[in-house]
Amino acid sequence: MKTSLMTAAAVCTLMFTGCATTQKIANKVNIGGSDTPLAQVLKERDDLRKELSTVEIRQYFNRVESPTAAEVKVTQTGLMDDSVKSIRTVYRFKNVDGQWNKVGTSKEYQCSRGKNAKAFQTAKCP
Repeated sequence: MKTSLMTAAAVCTLMFTGCATTQKIANKVNIGGSDTPLAQVLKERDDLRKELSTVEIRQYFNRVESPTAAEVKVTQTGLMDDSVKSIRTVYRFKNVDGQWNKVGTSKEYQCSRGKNAKAFQTAKCP
């Protein structure tokens, strides 16, 4: 019985330590202050919940500790337009005084046919 209590106490201690570590990391990217870049994109792109395409969302920071810049890339494939294989929208953010501010957005297309069908391009597909 005493061993079980000690084991349970050790497990609880490790769990709370893990949570504290996770919270420290989360604070470094300012979760809980202004919305994270990913949260801002999801608020702006409510259409992603209704689309029937395949959606891939990735968030990147310029560094792990105290990041100052971030990108969120939203790639949609399986679109209704058969000339377009994928559309990638890139959202750029800067952290200014603890607030994530969107500083730019760009859209790129990957065409299903044509001479540049493997790479993304800024021009719309023919």
